[in-house]
Amino acid sequence: RMPNRGQARTLDALLTACVDHGVTPAAMIGRAFASYGTSTAAAIAGGILLFGDITGGAGDPLARYMIAALSDARAAGTEIDDGAINNAAGRIVEEALRSGGRMPGFGIPAHNKDPRAPALLKVAQENGVAGVYCRLLVAIENELAGIKGRPIPTNLDGIVAAIILDFGFPPECAAAFVMIPRSFSTLAHHLEEKAQGTKWRHVPQENVTYTGPTPSP
Repeated sequence: RMPNRGQARTLDALLTACVDHGVTPAAMIGRAFASYGTSTAAAIAGGILLFGDITGGAGDPLARYMIAALSDARAAGTEIDDGAINNAAGRIVEEALRSGGRMPGFGIPAHNKDPRAPALLKVAQENGVAGVYCRLLVAIENELAGIKGRPIPTNLDGIVAAIILDFGFPPECAAAFVMIPRSFSTLAHHLEEKAQGTKWRHVPQENVTYTGPTPSP
């Protein structure tokens, strides 16, 4: 089906927010591939293959947690009100921390917070897209902060997972909605590097400090 104006506006914001915002690891892969003379297809594939449970791919497990928690509540005949959402959030955080030690879709390496997440949530709310899964995401963030004793904000993977579920997409699509726009930004970096004629991009040996085991004599 075709999206209405609010849905189209939200989807446009989501895809735009997922484009690389600097020289990220995926961007570096695209540039390195160009400097080695590899194909554009290989560069895009290399950038996408980078994504996993730490970044880019964390939306899929979070989406599955949210789907399962609300499905269990509905199966029990529970009305999905604020109380049910808070209970579901508690179960999700408990299970995630017990099974993997970390909550997918929350926290961002090297930063205190991800400004894209609240911005996208606001767009989804203003355009009538935010629904029960966005509410559940906020409840999970609050529950996680209570357990950890400090804020662990939603990251891009987390807000994308909630929004695509409120759109009605299956949970397996969460990571794809991050990867699709990232392929365009990886392409942009790859083509720019190729146009600049850079050859054999690498870290010079004098800038490398070895921190592994002491070599045997």
